[in-house]
Amino acid sequence: SASQDGWIRETGENTTLGGTVNVDGSILSLGDDAAKKQYRALLSFNTSALPDNATISSVKLKLRYSSVTPPSTNPVALLQGILLDVHNGYFGTAAALQASDFQATPDATTGPYAPTLSAGFYTITLPPSTFTYINKLATNAGGLTQIRLRFKLEDNSDAIANVLNLVSGNGATASDRPTLTIVFSTP
Repeated sequence: SASQDGWIRETGENTTLGGTVNVDGSILSLGDDAAKKQYRALLSFNTSALPDNATISSVKLKLRYSSVTPPSTNPVALLQGILLDVHNGYFGTAAALQASDFQATPDATTGPYAPTLSAGFYTITLPPSTFTYINKLATNAGGLTQIRLRFKLEDNSDAIANVLNLVSGNGATASDRPTLTIVFSTP
């Protein structure tokens, strides 16, 4: 849901409070800026089409690489891998991206992941412990499942921006937008 995904930048180093919000951009940013403020990205997926009695057997998140800052660096390695915060419904008080989604409590956290870039994409397979938090009910928060991406290390204290940019749900090419692939069965 492109209108509900984007990135949030922390108000200041170690505040753990969301400040600047970008919901309209074609890029999701993860990492830190030169002032050591952390970037987190939020993805919103409408999973209400899943039958209520579905048994999930696999969930994969696919993300399109866009760029890194500084060029030719690896923020995934520098910041010790990507953590995924999963929430059944929406973080915070509304489905729309808001600053408080930065620090909102997730239902589950998994990772860190150091996915290999393959054909321009990162793919992360979520563990079965997160399947409970994939929303199957259209009546619960509009059938949304939200996933927040962040690095394990909030910043590496080098006063240099270390950012991984990924294509958002607003990306110009539909096949480059984030996807959540869910394999399930029904009785």
